[in-house]
Amino acid sequence: MKNRIIRLGGKDLKVFGFNDEQIVFSSKKHETMGSLLESTVKSGMLETVKAIPFSSVTQLDYNEKDDEAFTIRFLKDGKQKKQHVQLPNIEMISAVASAVAEVKGFNKDVTQESKTKPLLLNLLGVVAMPLFTWVFYDIAVDAQQGGHYEVSSGRRRGTNQLLVNVVEAIGPIGILIIGAIALLIMLYVTYRRYNNPASEVLYK
Repeated sequence: MKNRIIRLGGKDLKVFGFNDEQIVFSSKKHETMGSLLESTVKSGMLETVKAIPFSSVTQLDYNEKDDEAFTIRFLKDGKQKKQHVQLPNIEMISAVASAVAEVKGFNKDVTQESKTKPLLLNLLGVVAMPLFTWVFYDIAVDAQQGGHYEVSSGRRRGTNQLLVNVVEAIGPIGILIIGAIALLIMLYVTYRRYNNPASEVLYK
């Protein structure tokens, strides 16, 4: 994968590539590695370019249950920094992280994640689900009694108003059913994750 353009899944940075000396990210959709490397000398208009020297890279890491990114950790001005590399799936993450680590000569270490971390994150979802159900249920009850909730302002006013309209159309009973199903699914996911902790991969 060295000296190749690799497409990213993020909104800001579109591509990245690496050779024996550096890892380069750009917000422009470069087609060749040569063009990407040239951007480190002279970037295009409105282009964001990030270049990380391999000499500054201290480690790479990712969680196998995280199908969005792996992390490059490096030193800059004596401080530890990190850059997330967003890719389409865990297979791509594994392959690219391994290729980058090979250039650096890192060794791979795999450990099981702590059960506490995913449990806390999933429990937040378990708590949030009844709260959202209660809010939506109130909106649906008001609509059933002839009321209508109008979203007054905000960047996502249109999207939020569409959500409110859907909630009002579903009705109170429908909201309770959907909320109960969502809660059961979240409880099941929490149970599965707690009993099947993910592997954390570290290259260093």
